[in-house]
Amino acid sequence: MKRLLTLCLVLATFSVQGYPGYGKHWPHRSVIYFAPSQDEHVNQFELETLLNDCALDARDVITLVITQDGYTQPAWVEQQFDLGMLFNLYRVDPTQHTAILIGKDGGEKLRWGKTTDWNEVKQTIDSMPMRQKEMKNKQDPCSI
Repeated sequence: MKRLLTLCLVLATFSVQGYPGYGKHWPHRSVIYFAPSQDEHVNQFELETLLNDCALDARDVITLVITQDGYTQPAWVEQQFDLGMLFNLYRVDPTQHTAILIGKDGGEKLRWGKTTDWNEVKQTIDSMPMRQKEMKNKQDPCSI
């Protein structure tokens, strides 16, 4: 019984440490924005994600905000992941603003600081082999 309880605790610990905690290939790309607190840079990042919503959706990108003081966007991130472990996993200094683009293969594709150059993010994604295949198979819903 003790072994079973220990095994359950170990498995539960591992399930909340990494992002996302499933599969070899993820169904989406991610931009994780790390910051010390919810400040003007976080607010600007969140506003810009709304302004770039169509382009991000077309590229299967979800955005997450994680701050050292516990603010997360979306709010469920705090309940699903060990935030401190995410800072460590991605080697982020919790006193700095750091954003990371993660591909569908789980690899880090781009890293930057406080401000986001969304054109660079989109160009980086569009140059990925998996994205090249996606673009052949469907039309850009954001073009007019």
